[in-house]
Parts: sequence; structure tokens; C-alpha cells
Amino acid sequence: MKKFNENILKIEFEARIFVSFSIVLFTGLLTLFVFRDSNSIIVSAGKYFDLSAKSSKTMGFVFLSFLMLTVSLLRMWAGSLLTPKRVMSFKVQTDALTKTGPYRLTRNPIYFADLIAMTGFSFCFPPIGLVIPILFYFHYRRLIKYEEKSLQKYFNESYNKFAEDVPRFFPSWRSIKNFTTSKDHLDINKDGFRYNALYTLFISGFIIASITGNFTFALIIGMPGVIDWGIVHTKIGITKPDKEYKNKKSKPVKSRKKVFSDILYSNCWEDPQIDREAFLIKPDDVVFSITSGGCNVLTFLLDNPKKIIALDLNQYQNILLELKITAFKFLTYPQLLEFLGVRNSIKRIQLFWQIRDSLSQDTKEYWNNNLKKIEKGIINCGRYEKYMRLLRVCLQLLEGNNLINKFFEVENYLQRLILYSKKWNNLRWKIFTKIFLSRRTMSLLFDKAFFKYLDESFSFGNHFSQKTKRAFTELPIKGNYFLSLILLGNYRDAQYLPYYLREENFELIKKNVDKIEIKTGSCEDYFSTIPDSFISKFNFTNIFEWMPEDSFEKLLLETIRVAKDNAIITYRNLLVPREHPKSLDNKVTSIKDLAQTLHKKDLSFIYNNYVVEQIVKEEKSWDMKSARYQTARA
Repeated sequence: MKKFNENILKIEFEARIFVSFSIVLFTGLLTLFVFRDSNSIIVSAGKYFDLSAKSSKTMGFVFLSFLMLTVSLLRMWAGSLLTPKRVMSFKVQTDALTKTGPYRLTRNPIYFADLIAMTGFSFCFPPIGLVIPILFYFHYRRLIKYEEKSLQKYFNESYNKFAEDVPRFFPSWRSIKNFTTSKDHLDINKDGFRYNALYTLFISGFIIASITGNFTFALIIGMPGVIDWGIVHTKIGITKPDKEYKNKKSKPVKSRKKVFSDILYSNCWEDPQIDREAFLIKPDDVVFSITSGGCNVLTFLLDNPKKIIALDLNQYQNILLELKITAFKFLTYPQLLEFLGVRNSIKRIQLFWQIRDSLSQDTKEYWNNNLKKIEKGIINCGRYEKYMRLLRVCLQLLEGNNLINKFFEVENYLQRLILYSKKWNNLRWKIFTKIFLSRRTMSLLFDKAFFKYLDESFSFGNHFSQKTKRAFTELPIKGNYFLSLILLGNYRDAQYLPYYLREENFELIKKNVDKIEIKTGSCEDYFSTIPDSFISKFNFTNIFEWMPEDSFEKLLLETIRVAKDNAIITYRNLLVPREHPKSLDNKVTSIKDLAQTLHKKDLSFIYNNYVVEQIVKEEKSWDMKSARYQTARA
């Protein structure tokens, strides 16, 4: 029964605009067809004071004009302290707890203003019109009750203290005193006026009605404002939170490509351990990395570099990284694992509330509007991870959980090869790779730019089938957290978490997170802003596959300029082969033996090639260039 009542409250809240219109419409029709010949409350009250009907209407409509002015100012002031989405959303919004201005008077000044307005309108009806404010009062009480549950959940003690100091609906003597003695000034902004001015036309409407003695003029003049408000309310109310966020003018990067429309990766799908071995990061190193899911950037902190620059063309990847950094700074280790989604939790929203005020405004707004992603654990919020979840469900149906778990239990390579050949690599699997790992399916997940430079005859199914076989039969599987996340939906063993999430590394990363500098934009644009010989390590992931060869060469030239002498570059080839062009042989040396050695133990098994290169800016002989990195490693 309790669940049923909660569902009714939810429906009533989300349909509140229609409930409000229905109350007014019902009372209006009742008056028109049943009490048409009855005097209005204004006229009846005038008779009590021996006033004529005309005088009563004149004085009453002038009073209502001033009343509409008062409630309009109250509503617009309250609305100016909130976002339009907060005021008009059909869902409960918890982006902020406002305590200033009219919120010192009552915790719900907009509802209070509406109730005053509805009471004023009811005076223009026969006594049956009092049904309007009575029904509105009970309706608003229910809405407030529903909202308060969410506010208490997200704001905890802060909301409880607010509730102690300020009354729920009707102002108290204490709140009136606090309101009148506060130093808050009436401040109405453009949004506050635009989205809360539904009663303003009634100000002039009632003035005209006071002259003519006819309430109809007030309705004709005032109703367009109400209708406009209703349309705008509905339009904004049904807008999805993330869509509204993406349409904000403050958006740093504008792109219509679906790959940049939200978080693509909530985890990095490259193995940072092989990058660490390639880099050999030292305390004076400035490390550059593509942000992606932020895991690699956080892992590089274990080597205590001077600075890490995390750059991504997709602003939402940086928004994700900022949240992870803030979680490291302010949560305990067990709380961190709960918050990220590594451990089960029912209090991720509360943990988010603990760290929210330390986020930048754009990041705070994004996560305020995407609380469902917080509730699920942010390691599960990327589009790629959603695809992996679909893939996992299909594989569980296709191969069975028992077989999947058995692979993680069998450590012997030969036994796993037999298991793969006899049990996994069946007809169902081959058909599955042709469909779900096909170019067409991948295009639904990624932008077509991923595949622009890939040969049309390339078989995605064969490629990923071979990579899966390698992961199952050649690589260590028990500690492969990439495979665990794909097949099991989480990390199987706390002992084999990604390095940045291991308990023994927590304090070191927490200590070093302020060394990360987050940038949004392209590599070319960012490199153009920094001086020569600035960066010593570059982790480009697999971004070069997006580029035509001439753009790739131009970026490498700019990389050489901003790189220190002997700087190391690492990057990956997933589908499109890319290594530095021969025209740059005098500045870039491929360290192939090391790259191949590291690639063989790459736990992120999906990449075709791993590239390690060294930038040599001083004029040296080829033999000396080839030897320099080995000397540095020694």
C-alpha cells in the first residue's frame, strides 16, 4: 500500500500542471452551469459593508490587481534564485538547497504565491469558488510531501536544519521577522521573469475590470500569460536533464557527433601498466595523456610525476575525471569503491552530496542532472560500458555463466585453450561475432569517424573473435580486470583491481591528484598554447586512427616542438595501422622491441599494435638515437 501511495504521489507531482488546470476548469464549469446567478464573493463582501455592487467590484478588482503584483514579484524573485529546469521540471530537482530571499519566509514561496493568487481569483466567483484555494492547498501539501523526501535524502542534515528554521508553507512570525530583517535584496533576473510571470498580465486586466466592472476583461487580458506559461512549462518540464545540459550556452565544446554527446568511456580500456613501463616516469616529468575514462591519468600518479595534463576533445570525459579526482580527495577508500560502483551501495547519492560542492559549476550541473548515473556507479555510465552490458547479457545467454566463471578458475593455458576450442568457439559464438561485433553494430556505438580510414573489407567479427581467443588462452586471466569487467560486470577479486583502485595505492593517489590539470579541446589547439620542450611523456591512446595521414604528421610535428629531448610517445592501433612517417625519421625513433614485448602482456587485449617512440631533437647519429632510450632505462 505504501508503494502504491508513493506512485500516486509521483504521478500527481509529474502531472501537477494538469491537476492545477483541472481544478480551475472544474470550478469554472461548476460556476457557469450551477451557480451562474449567484453573486461573487467580492459583491457579497461589499454588501456586508453596505457597498453597492459596482463599488464592491471597483475596490475588489483594484485590490486584486495589487495582489497579482505582489504574488508576481514573490514568484519571480523565488524563481530567479532557481534554474528554469528546477522550477518547471516534471521530476524533483535537487541541484541546490536555496535558503535566501523569499526562502527565508517559507520553504515553498512559489507554491505559497500560487495559493494566494488562487485565493484572489476565487473572490471573483460565487462562494463555491473557495473550492479552488482549498483544493490547491491539499494538492500542494501532497506535492511538498513528495519533494521533501528527495530533499531530505540528498541534503540530509542541511535540509533538516532548514526545516527547523523555516516553515513548510505558511510564514510564521519568526520567519517573517527573519525575512524582513535580512539583507537580501529583491533581485529578479531574466529567467526569473520569463518563467514566473504568469500572473503579470492580470495586473492590468484587473485594472480594466475595475473600470468596466466586468471580470471577463481580466480573464481575456490575463489568460494569454497563463497559457504561455503552461506551454513553456510543459516544454521545459519534459526535456531530459542531459539534453538540457548539452544545450547550455556554457558548453565548452560544441559537437553534433554522437561520440561527443555524453560520456563515451567511464573506464579506460588501455592497460596503463605497459605505458608506465614504457615511460619510466620521474619526478621532473610532465606527462600528457588523453583523458578517456581517467583511469590511466590517475594510475600515472603512482610514479609521482611533476604534472599530468589530461586532455580530451569530449568535455564529458573531463567531467567524469573531475568527479573521480574529487572522490579521491574527499572520500575514504571504502567510500570511494562504493561511490564508483566497485562495491554495492545504497548511499551513492549521499556520498555525492559530500563532495558535490567541491566540483566546478559545469561538472556539478552535469551530475546534478544525471543522478541515475551516480546511483548505478559511475564506472558503469559510459556508452561503451552500456554496450558491454548488452554484450555481457548476450554472452551469458549464449555461453552460460558457468562456462564464463570456469575460465576465471582455470589458470593453466593449455586447459583454457581446450575449453575455448571445445566449449566456447561453437556455431552460436561465430554467428554472434558476425552480428554483434560487426561494423554495422559498432557504428551504432561509435561515430563513423572511427572507421573512416579502415579498409571496407576488414572483418570486425574475425578481428574481435581472434582477440577474445587471445584473452582466454594466452594472457593471464584471473587478474585481467578488463575481461572481468566485460564478462562479469565488475571486478572479480579485490586483489586484481585496476592499480589506481588498489588499497595500497589509495593514499599516494589522494596525495597527488592536484598534479592533474584538465583541458578540453584538440591536441593541436592545446599544443599551440604551450612553449617548446615542455612535455616529456605522451600517451595518445588510439586517437591517431581518427586522422588522415597528413593530419597525423602535422600533429607529430607539433608534438616534437612541445616535447623535451628524449621524450617518449606511446599510442595504440586498434584497427587502422599508424606509426610515424619516414619523413620524421630524423626526429622520431621507433622502439619496436620494447613495444612488442609490452604488447604481448597487454591485459587490454583488443589492440592490434602498441607503439613506443622516442623524440630526439638534437642532431645525433642513428645508432646513438637507438641506444639512448635503452641507456635511460638502464
